Formats: sequence, structure tokens, C-alpha cells
Amino acid sequence: MLTNNIHSALPHMTLHENMPLAPLCTLGVGGEAEIFAAPSSIEDMHILFSAVMKEGVPVYVLGGGSNVLFPDGLIRGVVISTQNLNSIEWRTPITADIDAGFKLSGIMKALRERGLGGFEFAAGIPGTLGGAIAGNAGTGGHGVCECAEYVCTIEPDGTIRNWNENEIAYSYRKCSLSDGKRIIVSARMTFRTAQPKDKDVLESYLLRRGTQPHGLRNAGCTFKNPEGNSAGKLLDECGCKGLRVGDAVVSDLHANFILNMGHATSSDILELIRQCYQRVYDSTGIKLEPEIKILGPCPCI
Repeated sequence: MLTNNIHSALPHMTLHENMPLAPLCTLGVGGEAEIFAAPSSIEDMHILFSAVMKEGVPVYVLGGGSNVLFPDGLIRGVVISTQNLNSIEWRTPITADIDAGFKLSGIMKALRERGLGGFEFAAGIPGTLGGAIAGNAGTGGHGVCECAEYVCTIEPDGTIRNWNENEIAYSYRKCSLSDGKRIIVSARMTFRTAQPKDKDVLESYLLRRGTQPHGLRNAGCTFKNPEGNSAGKLLDECGCKGLRVGDAVVSDLHANFILNMGHATSSDILELIRQCYQRVYDSTGIKLEPEIKILGPCPCI
């Protein structure tokens, strides 16, 4: 019935039933989406989201899949991907309207070509703009959201709204728009003319990320840093490096990264997350908060 209703609203859109999700996330684990769709325009996203919301079924939004964990088994509802929302339109020499599915690496490339800067802290961060805004991705005290002049969303009632920067609350790895009730579809981003020091700043961020595992399947940092402390340091001090459940392993290079070393399942990774959390809590009393976003009904702790 749901598939028929979506087809009625968007007859040209391809819907995938029982879509395997593991290939769509960097961890390479997870089950299947009951229905999966990847609209190719904001207009189609608007129509699709409105149709799905009328049905009252669960909706999950997927960006680049670089910090998400899908549960095993069938995920009921609709998984909507922003992968085809990937355009950038320059409004002024330093301001661009960028779709949510546009990759951060693509933004970095576009800025280099135009002689612009102010986004160096995003170097080496995987994923898309929409996901980066939702989680206020960044490093060194800087976040992607500080470059956003406004953010465009599709609201639960089906309306499209532009949120000015002073209407949005940002904090460490949080954005007030990422409450699961709306979809971020684009943002107007403002940068600045490149400066001589930008190259050194860029290198410093890349050097910092050199301590993280590369070339292995992972979802970035497992836990957020608690205030005044480092999750990686706490995990290391509590002996989490090298912990293993099936093919899910805590990295020996950085304890805040969990790696899929072969055929790990989502359940393996969730159990490893639980063990790491418990070790830190038992030793320090600190309750670490997951940074990985879990899609579907499977609490990790």
C-alpha cells in the first residue's frame, strides 16, 4: 500500500524493496530497508517525504553513510538517501547554495579551484554536507555549521523552511535541526578569500587525522568526547584497544575507532560498543555518548 501511494505521487521514482544497506555505509554492515528511495531533486524529496509522513511510518535519512550503523535484519519503514542531491550553485564569489548530498571533499575541491578558504577544518572528514550539518562535524573547536548562512529543511508538515543561522542552535556534534523530525536538503554556505596561512592550517588538521585508521572499514569516532576529556584517551586507559567481538575490533591505533576486519555484523559492533562503554563507566563513572548514529530500533547501550 505504501509503495503504491508513493508511486502515485512520484510515478517516475524507482523504489527498492528489501534493499541491502551494508554497501551504503562505511562499516559495511547492516540489514535491509523495507523501502529505499534516492530522490534526484529537492522537489522530489519534498513530495516523497510528504507522502511518507502521511502514512505515519518510520523514516530514516541516509547521507554518505560514514558515521551510521544499520541494525541487522529488516528495517521497517522508508530509508531516504540524499546521495542524488549533489549540486552546488554559486550565488556570489564567496557564497554557494549546496545540496545536502554534496560531499565535503567536493566542497574542499571547489574552494581550492576558486581560491577560497575558511573550511580547512573539514579536510579529511568523509560524508556529505547534510550529515555534517546534522552532527556539526569539525575539529579543533570549529564546526561545519559556522559557515552556514541558512539551512533549508523539509518540515514534518510537508512545508519547506529556510532556517537563518540565528534560529539554529549548534553545539559539540549537535544541531537543533537534527531531531529526526525533518530533512536537511540544502544550505547556503559562506566562505572567504584564501589566506597564505590556510595551507599550514590545512596540513595541521590532516596531520591530526593521521593518528586515525585509514583504509579500513569504520564509521569514524565511536563516542563523543565528554566535556574536558578525550573519549579515545579514556578508552585507551581502560584497556579497550584490541577488544574484539567476531570481526569487530577496537583499533590499536586509536581506541575510539571500531573496525570491521572482515565479516562483522551490526550485532557484533553493538556488543563491542557496549563493552567499551561499560569499561569506561566502571572505571571512571563517565557515561560516554555514542557519536555513531544508529538507524533503526536498536539501542546500543
